[in-house]
Amino acid sequence: MLSPVHSEIRLERTEIEPGLYAYRCPKSGGVWIPLESYLNWRSHQEAQSESPPNYTPVPEDDSDRKALICPESGRLLLRFRVGHGLAFHIDRSPATGGVWLDKGEWEALKRAELHREMHLIFTASYQRALRASDYTRTMERTFRERIGEADFPKVAEFGKWLSDHPRRREICSYLFNEIEKGEPPPVI
Repeated sequence: MLSPVHSEIRLERTEIEPGLYAYRCPKSGGVWIPLESYLNWRSHQEAQSESPPNYTPVPEDDSDRKALICPESGRLLLRFRVGHGLAFHIDRSPATGGVWLDKGEWEALKRAELHREMHLIFTASYQRALRASDYTRTMERTFRERIGEADFPKVAEFGKWLSDHPRRREICSYLFNEIEKGEPPPVI
């Protein structure tokens, strides 16, 4: 098999975890993990937490990288964002289910305790949850900028109070009605 990153380099079989066989690119340090190998390894894992390695390289943001080619099928790999504080993508073959991880990405997945659940990253629900989280952060950042850092905590506190209030619709209606009049609500 040839490396998806360096098409002139042959991948070398390696064991990245006890029982998890993959193919490493000697030039880039990336690894190709065949689906069958991952599923076999995962089925033998206990749900115990491991201590993270002492040093692992931090993967770079790879969002601008061109599409790679699957070393098994020759088809283009699909990219899936990892999220959860990790700024890289995992490339997955739509034909074989195998994945390409750049150097340091397996270790980063382990640190984030996502390595045993890596297969979930490729699901629509996982990717939808990432987009929803991004949307929430973007909205908060936008309103922080528009409202101002000094007032935003007050507005957020009021919003929390309002969301828990049984009469929130009536309160919102009242406030919108008073604002439409062009007058601030009366202070009682």
